[in-house]
Amino acid sequence: MKAIALSVLALLAGTAGAMATDYPLTLTDVAGHTVTIEKKPERIILQDGRDMLTMALLDRDNPYKRVVGWSSNFVKSDPGSAKLMDQAFGKAPPVMSLSEDGEVDLEAIIAAKPDIVVAQLRAQKAFQQGGVEDKLKSVGIAVVYLDLMEKPVEGALKSVEVLGKAIDREKEAAEYISFYTKHLDHLNEVIAKQTSHPNVFVEAKAGNKGDGCCFTHGDTGFGKLVAALKGNNLGTKLLPGQTGNVSLETLLSSNPPDVYIMSGSQWTNPENAAVPFGYNVTPQQVSAALGKLEQRDGFPAMKAVQDGRVYGIYHQFYNHPYNIVGLEYFATFMYPDAFKDLKPAETYATLIKDFTKIPDAPVVLGASAPVSQ
Repeated sequence: MKAIALSVLALLAGTAGAMATDYPLTLTDVAGHTVTIEKKPERIILQDGRDMLTMALLDRDNPYKRVVGWSSNFVKSDPGSAKLMDQAFGKAPPVMSLSEDGEVDLEAIIAAKPDIVVAQLRAQKAFQQGGVEDKLKSVGIAVVYLDLMEKPVEGALKSVEVLGKAIDREKEAAEYISFYTKHLDHLNEVIAKQTSHPNVFVEAKAGNKGDGCCFTHGDTGFGKLVAALKGNNLGTKLLPGQTGNVSLETLLSSNPPDVYIMSGSQWTNPENAAVPFGYNVTPQQVSAALGKLEQRDGFPAMKAVQDGRVYGIYHQFYNHPYNIVGLEYFATFMYPDAFKDLKPAETYATLIKDFTKIPDAPVVLGASAPVSQ
């Protein structure tokens, strides 16, 4: 965590001096690539639609304005946020054939005439193997990589900085980075004083496909958020790869978690029974969904359930520029006594009010499950 803090200080020092971008611009993106952008981007494609939330930090008056194409995953994964942004910013940009893993319709991208394509780091392999990078470069379209999943804490800070510089929004980027860093520093200071760290299991998309269990993240996404708070992420220990399933029997026997966290969102698939975290949901609805999930077959025997240490979190925080809020929720779940005065909901409200023009609306992003009787 000290290394993260030092890199943040260096980042802030670099952004404080110059708040306007001169073009042609050469920058180093999150993938370590040197990218040249010939002119101020006025036409942008988002390979991952969730990067619209980073645009909301930077193009605050209207994050849709410069986006000429994006993937549908943001709308599908969080329809509440998407609807709220449509109400505030007008008609959403056209959806294009852009997968999370980097499968794209190259001809459609070129036809849209973007100045830059913003892509997530996990798409880089497909972009390179499929010749997407080279072809776009050959027609004067720069590819700028961000990362909000593989290294979500460092990635959030660096991604906001890189995109802010790329689109001439360095001042807005620096403001958000300062806010994020202040909250991260507080988490680091308190956790440095802790003498023990919990075993944590994050069931990602709990209930998304009914009553099944237990999909999780290893050394990526939620696993990285747990590790950033010095927790022992059981997914990292138990999975051979970055994501996968761990049997309930394993969690009941040799690897009982101290803290069990279920992620949820307002997915629209028919079998979805996940916790409906997001906008325009009530705490009562969230509590009821958490209660049902923690009563699935076998769960009442789990130590975390018996100890009343089952929680829920907004699923999108695993890959999200506002993940400092997710980190604060995780901190209250993992170290409840040390962070009893921490208020992540207020952090989110401040973030939205001070750094975006996304409208205010009722939202629930984290909660404790009802204690089983």
